[in-house]
Amino acid sequence: MELYTGAVHPLVLVVSALLALTGLATLAWPPAHRVLRWMIPVTYVAVLAHAATVVVLLISGTDADLLLAGGYLIASVALLALLGIGRLGTPEAAAADPDPNRPVLSPTQIARVDAAAAVIVAIALAVVAWRIYVIMEAAA
Repeated sequence: MELYTGAVHPLVLVVSALLALTGLATLAWPPAHRVLRWMIPVTYVAVLAHAATVVVLLISGTDADLLLAGGYLIASVALLALLGIGRLGTPEAAAADPDPNRPVLSPTQIARVDAAAAVIVAIALAVVAWRIYVIMEAAA
């Protein structure tokens, strides 16, 4: 439990804060999208480390509510699908879909869509991580 409370949970919060700040910077200055694209795999690693740690704690006999903690874990992993969602507006994605009404976004629009999604995901990840922390602390 010390590993979770001392390292993994703070890591998720720091990565969420960095993701939010990078998203806000990209909203203000779209060329920062290069840095935001670099933050996406970092966020994946942090969330997957968090999920793995919580699963190990749940399996090892912690008295935490399995259904509630599991639901929050699934939510945290599902949020990752929203990162980099601007890729759906690229010309390559539009060419793969024959729908003539499918929008093609400019690089600036793609950067802003990714940035807005990153800010939303960062806030949601921090809230979900906090809820899991509360559940795990109550069981300890």
